Amino acid sequence: MINAGGRAVPDIIRGLTQMPDVRLTVTLGRDERLRQTVEAVNAEITHKFEIVGWSDQLPRLMLESHLLISKAGGATVQETIAAKCPMIVSQIVPGQEEGNARLIEETRSGIVATTPETIGAAVERAFAEDGRLWREWSANISRLSRPKAALKIAELLMGL
Repeated sequence: MINAGGRAVPDIIRGLTQMPDVRLTVTLGRDERLRQTVEAVNAEITHKFEIVGWSDQLPRLMLESHLLISKAGGATVQETIAAKCPMIVSQIVPGQEEGNARLIEETRSGIVATTPETIGAAVERAFAEDGRLWREWSANISRLSRPKAALKIAELLMGL
């Protein structure tokens, strides 16, 4: 999930599409300028990737993915936990998102990597040795996941 302020987007995508066996889906919301940038990258490379604009299907996309690379927004981090999808935090807004990134790192549910080079290296490390690190992240984020928590809270409150 690419944020609109990401100037490194083309370099991140180029690096990821050069990795063997990577199937990349890039979500970019409603930002038309970002869409043009991403489509230009897709046109210049041989390993094509899927581009998704604004969508209400992000929870499903996370459930179908092995790894999310995105900024540490509160809703994004909570959705990735609910989907049991390990995360590479690619950007942190100072103050409001620092705790979200810390949660991912301290629970070993992913890692913070904020440059195209460190993001690529983190993906390679995650899937090296038959995915040893990714399996660890996946098990850890699965322990955090409470996808029906809101429903249980609502049921509890309705029972009062």
